[in-house]
Amino acid sequence: MTDIRIVLLGPVRATRGGEELDLGPAQRHAVLAALAVSEGRVVTTEELVDGLWGDAPPAHAVAAVRNHVSHLRSVLEEDRTAPCVLVSAGGGYVLRVPVGAVDLTLFRSLAQDAARLRAEGDFEGSANRLRQALGLQTGKPLAGVPGPHAERQREMFAERRLTVVHERLEVELALGHHARVVEELASLVSEFPLNEGLRALLMTALHRSGRRSEALAAFADVRRVLDAELGVEPTLALRDLHERILRRDPDRCAPAAPVAGRQPGSHSYPEQLPSDTQEFTGRGELVEALVRVLGTPQAMAPTIVAVAGMGGVGKTALAVHVAQRVRRHFTDGQLYVNLRGARPDPMEPGAVLVRFLRSLGVAESAVPEQIEERSAMYRSLLAERRVLVVLDDARDLAQLRPLLPGSERSAVLVTSRSRPLGLAPTRQVDLDVLEPDEALELFSRIVGRRRVHAEPDAARELLAACCHLPLAIRIVAARGAARPDWSLAALCHRLADRRQRLAELSMHDLAVDACFQLSYDQLPPLAARAFRLLAVPQTSDLSLSAAAAGLELTESSALDVLDGLVHAGLLESPAPDRYRYHDLLRLFAQARAEQLDPQEEHGALVLRMIDQAVATAANAYRTVRPGHGIPDALAPVAAPGLPMPERADGHRWLDEEGGNLLDLAGQALDITGAHAAVADLLLALDPHLDSGFLWRDLIGVCRRTMHLAAAHGDTRAEGRAGYMLGGGLMQLADLDEAEPVSARAAAQAGACGDLPVLAEINNVRAMISHQRQRTQESFALFAEAIRHADDCGSAWTKANALANSVISHLACEEADLAGRAAEESLAMFRLLEDPFGEAYALHCAGRAARDLGDADRAIALYEQVLALARAHGLPVFAPSSMLHIANCQLDAGRPAEAASWAEQSVTASRKLQMQRMESLALDTLARSLAAQQAAHGC
Repeated sequence: MTDIRIVLLGPVRATRGGEELDLGPAQRHAVLAALAVSEGRVVTTEELVDGLWGDAPPAHAVAAVRNHVSHLRSVLEEDRTAPCVLVSAGGGYVLRVPVGAVDLTLFRSLAQDAARLRAEGDFEGSANRLRQALGLQTGKPLAGVPGPHAERQREMFAERRLTVVHERLEVELALGHHARVVEELASLVSEFPLNEGLRALLMTALHRSGRRSEALAAFADVRRVLDAELGVEPTLALRDLHERILRRDPDRCAPAAPVAGRQPGSHSYPEQLPSDTQEFTGRGELVEALVRVLGTPQAMAPTIVAVAGMGGVGKTALAVHVAQRVRRHFTDGQLYVNLRGARPDPMEPGAVLVRFLRSLGVAESAVPEQIEERSAMYRSLLAERRVLVVLDDARDLAQLRPLLPGSERSAVLVTSRSRPLGLAPTRQVDLDVLEPDEALELFSRIVGRRRVHAEPDAARELLAACCHLPLAIRIVAARGAARPDWSLAALCHRLADRRQRLAELSMHDLAVDACFQLSYDQLPPLAARAFRLLAVPQTSDLSLSAAAAGLELTESSALDVLDGLVHAGLLESPAPDRYRYHDLLRLFAQARAEQLDPQEEHGALVLRMIDQAVATAANAYRTVRPGHGIPDALAPVAAPGLPMPERADGHRWLDEEGGNLLDLAGQALDITGAHAAVADLLLALDPHLDSGFLWRDLIGVCRRTMHLAAAHGDTRAEGRAGYMLGGGLMQLADLDEAEPVSARAAAQAGACGDLPVLAEINNVRAMISHQRQRTQESFALFAEAIRHADDCGSAWTKANALANSVISHLACEEADLAGRAAEESLAMFRLLEDPFGEAYALHCAGRAARDLGDADRAIALYEQVLALARAHGLPVFAPSSMLHIANCQLDAGRPAEAASWAEQSVTASRKLQMQRMESLALDTLARSLAAQQAAHGC
């Protein structure tokens, strides 16, 4: 084993004791290369399949890989019965060879050693190591090796080799070998014309060799090339070098003396960036934007990029990837520190400065005692250097401030779970989860494309369960890669139970739960309690007022708490005064609430939110349906509710909160005795349901409320829930159930004297009777509704019942009576100053006018409806009014005008997804066009 050597930086070869080993066909070379590149890491069978065939593996791919491994063992192992070189492990294989046995690993080791020697001032030793590293390449890396993995490795090595060449040339210049490297640099610049780092080295070498005019010409050339190819100017660093050459700056003009044996501390080149992850994927546009920002220094201050986001969203991976992309721009080195800002023991900036100063060549004995003096020395050292500083996982500005350079020559890349308040970055990034396709690509790279192609639906279901959070995806993918015998569907099944999902999202030292816990542990008690309890309501988001009511806080105090949670990365605020959880954070918060807060407190919070919703809905009801008796008939609650001074306020609140409140109502029904409050809430939401098309969502909640009220013998609540259920069923055209439900609700409302509700129930029953063509019965029920409305003073209900009765009158060919009912309704709605009711009454009056044969008056009435709809934001009236105008125009013998109005009705119907109305409008359009053709033919 100790005699094995593997060559990757040329045609793939393996030797033992200097004797060449027969590796077999090219694909076997590819398998060995993939194992050798991994440097002792387990490579799964799926990874090997992906590396060999990519997206299109053959059916026998796994068997082929195992066959290649078996043959490799036959040549690598001295004793195949006890493998110690190529070992099976963790669903794959690992190659165990000594450090330096693989030339690519040796290349990396020599480059790292060179960086250390350079930092210590031993430039001659550094140059020797870099020459040795570059001398390892004997040809095209992995020459003749097939597959996407080999191609990726060739691309990565080409980039790394260019970096090492750049570093060697820098060291050669520091050793005074200016003339020696000019020709090599000129050749490299010709090969890489857009590489400004190489251009800078060429200009320096030329100038130090006494060839100043050629150095200036080199700058003119790069300026021309960059403008022609990219439309940009050279970077500030290159322009600064040009100015120094123009000024004959001695730092650039005089040949530097050899510096072998330079003492540590004179000028060090730290290279502290962590290695980039091979699985990094996605965020392409963002990465390119950040590369441009960091590669273009500002005029007066350091470039600062700040990346904020919740735990596990991939901030560090992004920062390291971007830093590795731009490292060559920072010719004086890169500093990196994990500030542990999310942990209980964050790094002290003073201690970080000690590390940074030592890395920059300051002897430990020369480091000042006071943090202010350390920071000043640090800024002084960076003033004339081009250094990238990566400050990972920062807590706040107090931790960051001493670590920020003062010169524009350096740049800073900061990550944190929340935006550091007071920091003024050049570019602020609020990092979100991956897009679905990006998440799928990340998952595929780890678990294997073959498995994803075999089960695409299961893969996407897994990613949805992970909420596209990179940390969760990496964990699930790693678990899948470690268990190639598991199907993706089986992994999905393990994540299906939401209560156990976080427990499943852990592997070794990675866990989503632990990642979130770090942020949670930093919360003060009030914020921690709010974080836990606000996850209890099963709503898509929360308003500030709802959260304040649930937590029993003033809105001002609640705002401070909620904004603190947003700042901590534990809540999102998609709009002012609205908040929501990331799905996995909600599961985490709910689990903590289960552990730490009594169930009684969960229920009390939901009921407080229900009470606040009932009070606010009642206030909104009064503005949306003025003069209605229902708001005053609701059971009193302690919460005052939000004020709704204007009709638009009520509509806006009901539009924003309607869906959430139906969800909250359904959840509250699990609390003993809450059915009465829920019945009142459903009743108070009636206007929203009328304009928001949420009847289908209403049915299940109403049915449960009605049954629970019946079980408790609560006649009033059962009648109210029955009214809402009957109305919803009628809207959905389920008359067979709507009719008996409404009849029972009327009996219950009558039995307990709930007159405002009884009036509304009879209005619904009258419309059901009309639709069943029992016209006389509908007249009687409308009359009952009007009588009960008069008895309880509910003017809005009376006006609405009068307008609704128009259809029954028209069915009996009583157009005059229909017109009088519509006019009386219109007068009442105008007196109530209700534009919705006014528009409805005008609509009914238009129908009566058309039946009377007065098409022009009907058109004028419908045009008034459209004007009201535009003025007050009532789009629901537009499609039908346009359709009625079209029919009136057709009645009047104006088919061209009819066709125009019918087309507008079709467009409006499609916009509101009113399919039946669209069908009617299309029919009228066809008749109008036919009439037009007929008229033209005549």
